[in-house]
Parts: sequence; C-alpha cells; structure tokens
Amino acid sequence: MLDVSRLNDHSRLFAQQLFREFPDWLAFARFDPYEDFEKEALLVEVPRPVGDGRHGLFITTSEWEIAVGFGENFHTRFGVSGRDDTEDFRRCALDFIRDFVAERLVLVTAHEGDQWLGAWIEKPDEQKLSPAEIGPGESLRIRSWRGTFDRELP
Repeated sequence: MLDVSRLNDHSRLFAQQLFREFPDWLAFARFDPYEDFEKEALLVEVPRPVGDGRHGLFITTSEWEIAVGFGENFHTRFGVSGRDDTEDFRRCALDFIRDFVAERLVLVTAHEGDQWLGAWIEKPDEQKLSPAEIGPGESLRIRSWRGTFDRELP
C-alpha cells in the first residue's frame, strides 16, 4: 500500500482529502510511474464498478495540478500553473470526482466510424443527448461510472 507521507506536499494534501472521502481507493494508489520529473506524484487508477472494470477512473497529481480521466478518451485538468488559489483547484477536482461517481455527470464521446471526434462531460439529461443533434455518420457513446446511463446514439 502507498505510504502517503512519502508523496510531495501537493500530492500528499490532495491524497489526504481524496482518501478521507474515498478510503477504499487507497488500494489503487501508487507513485505515478509515468512522471519523470516529479517522482513523488500520486496516481490512482480505480476500476469501473461495472463490466470488466477496465477503463475506469484515473487521478494523478503530476505537474503540480490534478488530472482526472475516465475511459480511454477523456481527461480534464484542475489547477493552472502560476495561480495562487491552490486549495480551490483541489476542491474543484474533488467536486468533479464526487459528481462523476454519483452519476450526476456522464462522459460523452463522439465518433464517425472508427474516428474519434471528441469527448466531453454532460449532466445525464435525456433532452441534451438526443439523436437529433448527431450529424450524418456520427455516433455518440455515453458512459457513466456505474453504467446507469450507458448507451449508444443513434
């Protein structure tokens, strides 16, 4: 198990907040092996609770910001280098994680055939994700943390 005390200051502060709220996720935490310059950064890879668990949630604190991703095609970053409101971006990252795992947010990816067009987060509102908004030859894949809102359009 990861020794949180060995993380750098930024990572340790966020880890303490994250694992206070999601203590079971400590089992999925480790030093970020992909980080060359910040060896004490945190990486948490939480398996999706449905299906085979693959392409779940990842959280990293490398480069003095917090990145949160889901699936193969989406990630977002919290924290802007040079800004002094460090506590605020940690809270924003936790709010985002909390909303995503509570399924108040879903991931939408757009494809045209096998070509990926983009990915974004939406609230799981049926009207916003209607097939009428999809262009010819395009499709949308909607994924939520527990799979409640998973579907393909059209």
